[in-house]
Amino acid sequence: MAEKKMKKKRRAGRVNIVLALFSAFVAVLLWLFLSLTVFTDVSVSLYDVDIDFSLEGSYANLSGLSVINADVDKVNLSFTGRRDSYKDYTNDDVRIRLNLDNVKASGSYDIPLIVESTRGDQISDVVMVPESVHVFFDRIETKVLSTENGGLIPDLSNINAASGYAIDPDGVVVTPSSVTISGPKDYIDQVTSCVLSLDTALSLKASSNLSADNITLYNGNAVFEHPNVTMSADSFNIYVPVYITKEIPLKVTINDYTGQADLSKIKYTLSSDSVLVRSENSNIESIDELNLGYIDIRDIYPGYVKEFQIPVSSYYTNISGFDTVQVTFELEGYTTKSITLPNTQIHPINGSADYVVTVEQDFIRTEIVGPSDILDTIDASNFVAQINLMDYTLSTGPRMMTAYIYAPNYSSVWAKGITQVYVSFEPVAPPDNTEEPETLDVNEPQEGEPEE
Repeated sequence: MAEKKMKKKRRAGRVNIVLALFSAFVAVLLWLFLSLTVFTDVSVSLYDVDIDFSLEGSYANLSGLSVINADVDKVNLSFTGRRDSYKDYTNDDVRIRLNLDNVKASGSYDIPLIVESTRGDQISDVVMVPESVHVFFDRIETKVLSTENGGLIPDLSNINAASGYAIDPDGVVVTPSSVTISGPKDYIDQVTSCVLSLDTALSLKASSNLSADNITLYNGNAVFEHPNVTMSADSFNIYVPVYITKEIPLKVTINDYTGQADLSKIKYTLSSDSVLVRSENSNIESIDELNLGYIDIRDIYPGYVKEFQIPVSSYYTNISGFDTVQVTFELEGYTTKSITLPNTQIHPINGSADYVVTVEQDFIRTEIVGPSDILDTIDASNFVAQINLMDYTLSTGPRMMTAYIYAPNYSSVWAKGITQVYVSFEPVAPPDNTEEPETLDVNEPQEGEPEE
């Protein structure tokens, strides 16, 4: 009897489990049916959705306006939509754009935000935080600052040359040589220069390429900073040329045509005894002096001044600040004296056997220079005038030739200026080589004939 009761209880338990499972299945089916037929909408929440600040197609865009800044760039939103369409929506499926209907000119505006589905679905019951964004609009301007227009400036205040070296500011090269700044017109108009500087102090002995540590915009002498001003470059190279400098002594050379003058007694002064030069070639250090040029002794007299240009060379650059030097001959105790040399003291030398040379002038006059105590004791008889015919191509006829006048026994006296002498050349007549024909004496017995 008890066993029958237990069997009935087991059957009842199995029936209850089956009924429970069936009920759950029916409940799920009912829920799906109601969801798809009665409860069709779903609530969607999205966070940190980016705001699209595009002005495309708006009057603001046609007016050349740009968004300069905004107080927020993201929003949180929720909306209701059909479950079958919106249940898997993400931030990429919506677009938050600006309502630009009232933006007509530069300025600040509170712009309403519009929500759109990028899938083309209809969105309703939108709740968005914030619902608007505060935006500043202005026209974007550009300005080019370059080394050529003086707007891009390398600051060399932290750079110097080591002792014996020099930096040429005019040779500094910045790469790139220009930068374009962009931003609101009011801000761009305030920027006057872009200065490139180095943080570390350097002492250079060679030309160097340096990277600028600081790139700073300036309004006059004041630093200018604004987050809406951008630059086309953020790194610059500064090439700094470094030169060796040297003070080189100057000299001139006196050309003595006679070879007899004691040049050590001819004193002169230079307006500058040396010149400061620079060079990138270390061989400049071996140059002991710089010859300005030659002075003919015939040009020299007390108080004579001659100006020389300092030689220009690709080997060095003159940085002394002057490019000419004056040479002055004081010749203390020297004076001048006029003399007349007769024809007999004018001697053509080194002639040719093919010509007869004749000095056609009876005398020549010249001025001599020397110490006054010596000139008081000598006269024309102490001088000779020589015409070196080897300096000329000889030909028949008269011509003017230069006479070199000097006193053979006096090394501190010379003639002033160039003296020309009138000389003529005649060819030497060739020797007469014709011989008289031999004549026979008819009365003289001939060889082989008997004498009478």
